[in-house]
Amino acid sequence: MVGEAAYAPSFLTGQGTSVALVGVYMLARSLATTGAFDAYERETREFVELNQAQVGVGNAALFPVTAEALARRDSRLRGLTALTPDTGRPAHTALALPDPVAELWHLGHRSVD
Repeated sequence: MVGEAAYAPSFLTGQGTSVALVGVYMLARSLATTGAFDAYERETREFVELNQAQVGVGNAALFPVTAEALARRDSRLRGLTALTPDTGRPAHTALALPDPVAELWHLGHRSVD
């Protein structure tokens, strides 16, 4: 099972599609290079758990429970620009995707079809 359902991130994390794509990529890489699921689990779990844990951060920002928190949220939203931040949240950038072509080459494969 792959995709958003495989990792159960809350919609509040904003990471459902990202985690799903990373998961599929890492699963395909693991199966292509080792033929086993254990490397996929070991190399992907921390990234998935970090992103699942973002729900607490997003929940507080999206649905404030006090008038003061609501005012802070609204002020931040009014101040948004179209520019993205220079760096992502640590959970979003916690995994550098490996290059499967280079790995297959090192394993003795001559081409990837």
